Amino acid sequence: MNTLDSEKDIKMAAEKLAKDNGYSRIYALSMLHSKYQSEKRLEEAVIVRRLIHREKSKAKAEKKAKAEKDTSYYDDT
Repeated sequence: MNTLDSEKDIKMAAEKLAKDNGYSRIYALSMLHSKYQSEKRLEEAVIVRRLIHREKSKAKAEKKAKAEKDTSYYDDT
């Protein structure tokens, strides 16, 4: 299995876990990360770690964009 297939499978597993249990994507990925580490599945653990970093960066960027949008309302006066 190549890395892209693994990443796609991990994303699908995280989405299913999040949907079935009402978890956030980051929490679902964290659960998978713990599972893979305990099973000594290091390649998958690294992929999940990378996905968690992407999710956190994306959330941070969205939060920043929302804050800028919220304050831009007052800049127009």
